[in-house]
Amino acid sequence: MKAHVDVAAIINESAISPFQCLIFALCILIVMCDGFDTQAMAYVAPSIASEWQLAPARFGPVFAAVLLGAMLGAFAFGYLADRVGRHRILILCVIVFGALNIASAYATSIETFTLLRFLCGIGLGGAIPNVMALVSEYAPARRRETLVALTWAGFGLGAVLGGLISVPLISHFGWKSVFIAGGILPLCLVPVIFFALPESIKFLILARGREAAVVSILRRINPAEWFDDDCTFVLDEVPRPGRGSVSALFRGGLAIGSVFLCLAFFMSLLLVYLFINWIPLLLREAGLPLQDALMGTIIFNLSGIVGSIVCTRLIDQKVVRPIVILVAAYLAGAVAVFCIGFAGPAFLQIMSAIFLSGFFIIGAQLSLNAHITNYYPTAIRGTGVGWSQVVGRLGSLLGPLVGGLLVAQGTSPSQLFQISSIAPLLACVALLIFAAFSSRSSGGDKTAVEDRISVE
Repeated sequence: MKAHVDVAAIINESAISPFQCLIFALCILIVMCDGFDTQAMAYVAPSIASEWQLAPARFGPVFAAVLLGAMLGAFAFGYLADRVGRHRILILCVIVFGALNIASAYATSIETFTLLRFLCGIGLGGAIPNVMALVSEYAPARRRETLVALTWAGFGLGAVLGGLISVPLISHFGWKSVFIAGGILPLCLVPVIFFALPESIKFLILARGREAAVVSILRRINPAEWFDDDCTFVLDEVPRPGRGSVSALFRGGLAIGSVFLCLAFFMSLLLVYLFINWIPLLLREAGLPLQDALMGTIIFNLSGIVGSIVCTRLIDQKVVRPIVILVAAYLAGAVAVFCIGFAGPAFLQIMSAIFLSGFFIIGAQLSLNAHITNYYPTAIRGTGVGWSQVVGRLGSLLGPLVGGLLVAQGTSPSQLFQISSIAPLLACVALLIFAAFSSRSSGGDKTAVEDRISVE
């Protein structure tokens, strides 16, 4: 008689192995490269504006181009990975955004530059849902929220390191060197990803006929256990017809989260990307020197990493409901953002307000990302994360454009920060609606599900 092996139970009950640590480390490095490359434009914009004699308002479409590409790439490659596997798709995405980053350095006009940033964004966006799915599936339940959020925090860390690296690079070699560095780093990771990063174990189970690969991975996760090649592997998840089906995101109790969690994500990314892209230019316009203006983006991202660790530890420890923590963080973030407009020209006051804004807004956003990633079952996780990225990236796309429109209309930096505080308030509303509706239905509570998928 064949032995039945509950893969989720093995992962949840085993200590985190060096093999899993390698997976998490590689995923964080990929997301760091993604963060560096996505936000590189914010760091080089003042230098390009000076060299090409461009008004700041001209950069709204440039900022939006990479985000539009990322939105399309997230959904397309997330959907494709649910059908053909995450490993190959992830390698392809890293190659795409690495190569096109280098190509961006050789653009000779704003139009060509915008097109290259759009194409680069497709690869950047495509990597995210697959990295998040891998981390979620290899993380034990007791540490899942924290590990997923830490991986997301790699995006902000990449942006922070990008800012620290960009200042000396631009000073010594010009703005083009930022894109060359941002392309070389991910391309160097490709061979490591190919040989060291495994396919999603849960995808292998759903794919059928891949038992030997599953056994090999389980032996590396828990060497003390013995697994036969003819074992029957099972998952504690609701069977979902049509792997990678978009309609499945709105069935079986998932529709509430697919709408309202993603709407909160939309408002969060609208504010974050407005800040990330416009803080250097706005602070420069406010009279701060270039290095101090770039420091604003660095502090915003760095404080977000600290905030995400605090939020996710509270969530994993089940101090209160996750939604309560997220709503409180977004509410505090709205107050902090509003206060930036009154901080005055003093460096310490402005940076303190930016630090608190990043701590609460990005901290809540990364925790929300983890919540959304774990909300969807394996069969549609890539599609679900891709869908959330589409909705969220619409916000990230609109953020820079809204900032550009307000700047073009003569809005002062202080007024723009005050207006921006509306976005986290709307995120609070979306989360409260989600909490109210989801509490009435047990259909979206996957922890209560006892159905099992078995693979003979």
